[in-house]
Amino acid sequence: MDKILISLLLVIVVLLIILFALFFLLVFYRMQEVKKKEKVIKYIEDRQVDWYEYLLEEDMSLEGLKPHGNLELEAIDELFFRVNYHISSDEIKEKVNAFAAVYMSDYYKGKLASRSRELRINTLNKISLFHLRFMLDPVSALLEKKKKHSKTELILMYEIIGKFSRTDFVAHFIAPKVPLGEFDYKKLLMGLDEEQINLLAEDFDVLPELLQLTMIEIIGVHHYLDWLPLLHKCLDSSDQEMRIRALKSIAELEVADSLELYEPFSHSTIWEERLMTAKIFRFAPTDEALPILKHLIKDPTYQVRAQAAKSIKSLKNGHQALYSVITMSSDEFAVDVAEEMFGKEY
Repeated sequence: MDKILISLLLVIVVLLIILFALFFLLVFYRMQEVKKKEKVIKYIEDRQVDWYEYLLEEDMSLEGLKPHGNLELEAIDELFFRVNYHISSDEIKEKVNAFAAVYMSDYYKGKLASRSRELRINTLNKISLFHLRFMLDPVSALLEKKKKHSKTELILMYEIIGKFSRTDFVAHFIAPKVPLGEFDYKKLLMGLDEEQINLLAEDFDVLPELLQLTMIEIIGVHHYLDWLPLLHKCLDSSDQEMRIRALKSIAELEVADSLELYEPFSHSTIWEERLMTAKIFRFAPTDEALPILKHLIKDPTYQVRAQAAKSIKSLKNGHQALYSVITMSSDEFAVDVAEEMFGKEY
């Protein structure tokens, strides 16, 4: 019995020693981290005037800011983040890129090779945020490795390639390594310029369905009028969501020069298609728009009736047209929505 108690006590003592050792180790690392942060802050405070001259003026050379040791690299990285947050501009980003290309290439490559996923993600975010174009090849090489990456890492790598490459992004968008959601595609597409969107649209038929839907939306949001024929093509799709989004983007383009293509949707069994048609005819000539809109103002769905009334009101002599609905229509719902819209200010 005594031997058992002694053994238990020994186990408890050993466990306590291990716990105390771990505690003091954590305290030590925490103190080291605090000291490191203090040194980073001190570097920024000591050199902020020099960095101000380099980033905002022309009086400081790269050589005068050359980092000495990893601590200064960490401090400069932190300084770049603060500058980008407070006073970012294209000129400042160019200077940050120029400096980092000379002195920090190995620093960022090392971070990308880290075993810590959090550190890799943080580094990818900074490459995108700081516009470090010289890191395009290392990021592309990392993407080509068979190593398994998280979805967050992959999206950031696709974003960087889209930002810094005019063409290489297309293959990655068409065949991503992991399934991407609509939100993911929207984030990626919002980072592209019109020329890149045009390049991607040339391969529209082979794009993943969610990317097609997102592209249709982006065309309307950014008013890419050159791609109106693509939207017209989508109106023939058997996919309901694609037709609705195409109609929505056509309405956002504020053009109505192919009314014969849109008119059939005013009789659609899908109320969202009728709604978008009512929005499109807001921009049509009055004599062509009124017959369609007077039909839609009698629609069984309130949202469609309200949009038809709003569109009628925006036409030339729209108030008069609404008044005629109020005084002459036998449709109670049409009269109600016309009266509701008649007194509103838009």
